[in-house]
Amino acid sequence: MNRKASRKRIAGVGLLCIFLPVAALPSTGLNLSFRLSGSYSVLALDEVNRCLQAWVEYHRKEVASFPDWTFSGGKAEKLRGGFDFEGEAILNLTRRWAVGIGSGYSFSEVSESRSIINTVERRGLAFAYVRPTKVSGIPLVISGYYFLPLGPKVQLYVRAGTGWLWAKYINREGVRRSTRRDYTYTSFNSASGRSALIQGGLGVKYIQDKNLGFFCEASLRKAKVSSLRVENGTLYYFEEYYSSYDYWWPKIEGMETAPAGENFRSVRKAIVDFSGFFLKLGFFIRF
Repeated sequence: MNRKASRKRIAGVGLLCIFLPVAALPSTGLNLSFRLSGSYSVLALDEVNRCLQAWVEYHRKEVASFPDWTFSGGKAEKLRGGFDFEGEAILNLTRRWAVGIGSGYSFSEVSESRSIINTVERRGLAFAYVRPTKVSGIPLVISGYYFLPLGPKVQLYVRAGTGWLWAKYINREGVRRSTRRDYTYTSFNSASGRSALIQGGLGVKYIQDKNLGFFCEASLRKAKVSSLRVENGTLYYFEEYYSSYDYWWPKIEGMETAPAGENFRSVRKAIVDFSGFFLKLGFFIRF
């Protein structure tokens, strides 16, 4: 048997392993449902936000050091609110107990328009600086559910889950003259990594009919990604000293090796913290 035929046979066996149990659900009393949700989250991205605010402060100090320059305003907003989209297959074992496996997409972003600062020279030549920053993640979560009926159509449930989160961090720094439209980007960081996660939630489920329902869930997640890799190194957090302004500038940058020397302190691997509070709204379909 050649390798191609062997792969086809393995794929066929895999499909049978998936579809035969699902086909047998009605006869075993089990049932399968699928749920989709969107959520708003409040994330704990303190390290990332510290660097955003420090970037603004650095430019403020730089402008103050030149008598013929003025700081005309603007600021980088913080990454606080995030958005999540999740799909999950749930196997109901009994009326009260169920297990599920799900995945989705999480992100929080400060765009160009939310990270503009301006410095203006008195001669009339103006510059705008931006630092768009984005964190995103793809979770894979296995959950257990316990349902408590409150009536014929309403159930209260508790959810507990664990799994992995694959994360990505991107930031860029750009500048343009006021007479131009597009930014020229002078630095770029893109890093990715993964971390274990745990989460728990409390929700209410409303059963519209035997095939359709809706739910609202409040949940907490803990997931800190601390080993983020760039193309040729690691993403580090550190503070760099600028003697001209007597300022320790907190930064997150990708480097081959950790920065060292008297001008650096608080050096460690950068942390992108996806831990936070989530409010989910969604619907489910029963098969």
